[in-house]
Amino acid sequence: MKVMIDPGHGGRDPGAIGPTGLRESDVALSVSKALFALLEPIVSCRLTRERDVALGSDVNRDLQERVRIANAYDASVFISIHCNAATAVAARGIETYCYMRGGNGEKLAQLIQKNLVQALGLLDRGVKTASFYVIRHTKMPAVLVELGFITNPEEEKLLREKSFQQKAAQAIAEAVATHFGLSLPKESEIMSKGPFPDVPMDRWSAKEIQEALDRGIVQGDDKGNFNPQRALTREEGVTLINRAINYLLSQQK
Repeated sequence: MKVMIDPGHGGRDPGAIGPTGLRESDVALSVSKALFALLEPIVSCRLTRERDVALGSDVNRDLQERVRIANAYDASVFISIHCNAATAVAARGIETYCYMRGGNGEKLAQLIQKNLVQALGLLDRGVKTASFYVIRHTKMPAVLVELGFITNPEEEKLLREKSFQQKAAQAIAEAVATHFGLSLPKESEIMSKGPFPDVPMDRWSAKEIQEALDRGIVQGDDKGNFNPQRALTREEGVTLINRAINYLLSQQK
C-alpha cells in the first residue's frame, strides 16, 4: 500500500491568501508533513513536494508534474491537501472532493470528510465530485481535501494554529488507516514524543515550546529538530519577536 500526499500550490503559487496573510500553500505543506509522519509507520508514503516550491514552470505544468509523480510512484491512493476560498468572507466549512461517485475514491472521501468534521467541529459541506486535474488524471483513487475557508477570518485563525493542523492530519490519517483496514499508533504514543524529536514531553520547557509551535512562533530546523540548547542568532531573535507580534495582532482582528 502506497499513499501519495500532495500539498497544494507552492513556490510562486501561494494559493489563496487569508485576511492576515496566511498562505494556503504553507498550511497545505504543514498538514501534509504531519500526515506523512502519522502514516509512515504503517504504509509507504511520499510527498509531491517537501518544501515551498513549484513543481512546474506554470500552473498547468505544475499539475501535470503532481500527477506524473503519483502515477510513477504507483500509489494506492492520492490525497491532495488544500484550503478553500471565496469572495464571501462568511463562507465556511469543510468539503472533500472525488472525481466520480461509486468508487474507492468516494469511499475514501467519505471517511476523510466524516473524520475531519468530527475532529475539527466545522460546518460539514459534504463530499462532492469535480474534475480537478489532479484527481481526474491520477490512475488511483484520488481525493482533494478543502480543510476550511482561509478567506474566513475565524477559520483562517484556526488554520494558522499548529494544533488545528495536527488534528486535521490525525483525522485524515485515521481515515486512510480505516480505508486500508489498518490501525495508527495510539495518540498517546505520538504525544509522548513531545513537540520535537529532541524535546520530550518531560523536558521542563516542553509546554512552552509546544504553545509557541502551535502559534507559529517557532519551528524546527530542516531535520525537524528544535535544538533547545543552541544559542540564538540576532536574526533568529528578530524573526521570533516579529512572529510573536504578528500572532498577537492576528488575535486582535
